[in-house]
Amino acid sequence: MNSHVPCSACGSHDGKKLMYTSQGGILWTPFLNFIKCRSCGVRFHGKTGQLDPQVPKVMRIVTVLIIMSAVGLLFGFVMSLSSLRQKEASSPVAVPASPLPTPARK
Repeated sequence: MNSHVPCSACGSHDGKKLMYTSQGGILWTPFLNFIKCRSCGVRFHGKTGQLDPQVPKVMRIVTVLIIMSAVGLLFGFVMSLSSLRQKEASSPVAVPASPLPTPARK
């Protein structure tokens, strides 16, 4: 027995819980209880029966912040690597001074 409300469009109890939607992605869809009716193909919220549910704005903002922080960390890492390479290239390599051999006198 399904634990969701019947389809708001056709009244069918034959629904499939969605694991991915274009709005919620892989991150949020499993938590939002989106159901797709197998009879008519309509997507609805499994607890409220609302047709074509939307992802809450807070979840969209959190997703954008996660993506921005990941891009920022990647950018910072790349910039630190490039500055290390510039330091290595600009600093002369210290060669230990070796005494020159003196020519033998005859």
